[in-house]
Order: sequence, then C-alpha cells, then structure tokens
Amino acid sequence: MAAVDAGTVINPDLAAGQLEGGLCRGIALALLEDTDYDKETGALTCGASLVDYKTYTAVDMPSVDAVETFFAHTYEPSGPFGAKGVGEAANNCTAGAVANAIFNAVGIHFKDTPITPERVLKSLREKGSGERG
Repeated sequence: MAAVDAGTVINPDLAAGQLEGGLCRGIALALLEDTDYDKETGALTCGASLVDYKTYTAVDMPSVDAVETFFAHTYEPSGPFGAKGVGEAANNCTAGAVANAIFNAVGIHFKDTPITPERVLKSLREKGSGERG
C-alpha cells in the first residue's frame, strides 16, 4: 500500500504512478542499493555506472495491480485547485517499514541500509552466538 496527502488529486492515475514509483525506489533503497565512498577522499568507490550500481526494475517488483494506492481527501488552499505535490512521497517511509517488517520476522533491528540477505544472515548468526545485544 502507498498513501499520501496530496490535497485535491487532479490526475489520480499520474499520482498513483508517482506513489508506485516511490514505493519501488524505497524498497530498492532498503534492500539493495548502496554507495560506498572512500573515507579519506570522499570519492565513490563502487564504480560510476549502472553496471556496478544495482537497482530494482519492474521485473523485480510486485505487479502494479497488487499495489493499492490511497489518497487522503484534503484541500491545500495555496496549491493549484487545492492540490499538493506528490513527488516521491512513498519513498520517505519505505525503508523504515521494511526494517520493521524484518524485525517482526527475525527479531533484529537494522538501522543501516541496504538490509541485504548477507547482513540479515550475519546478524542472525551473531544473535545465535550471543555476540549481538
């Protein structure tokens, strides 16, 4: 589900597409996407192309039909026709929601992203051996 207060929604299909895109981006940021920088120089160390930078695509995401979008019915007096911007609203809270879902599943809080399978497995092993509090 993706929800937003966009004021008066002028184009529901376009606004829903923005929410769905933001949700996709948020899930990818939570689970996959990462950048690594040299601590001394600040230079990006993981390459500068999409070959090196992994991201989810439409093939990796649930069907759009499986994503429910919800718009709060409000009116923004300063916006055109009572509308607000939608932007990437669904992106803002997705990583926290994914981290909470993982906590509910395995009992470990993750505060850094991406929460990769390797990080989950490492944390589960540490939890099992008593290394992690």
